Amino acid sequence: MGNEDLFRSLGALDLVLMGVGGSIGAGIFVLTGIAARTAGPGVVISFAIAAVACIFNALCYAELASRFAVSGSAYL
Repeated sequence: MGNEDLFRSLGALDLVLMGVGGSIGAGIFVLTGIAARTAGPGVVISFAIAAVACIFNALCYAELASRFAVSGSAYL
């Protein structure tokens, strides 16, 4: 085995986009058919309500991350 050091290659924007992509991808690509069958034409309103809930979740996560020190915020 070599003596290779690991280094950070992802920035804050990369990590945020990975989190958003995981949340959106899981919700839209997996559950869209079930939501359309259940909600019918109101699926647009259902997604709008879900978007508001995701925004509140992101605000809570941002507040929690701001409470930690700079070194501790990397562990969230």
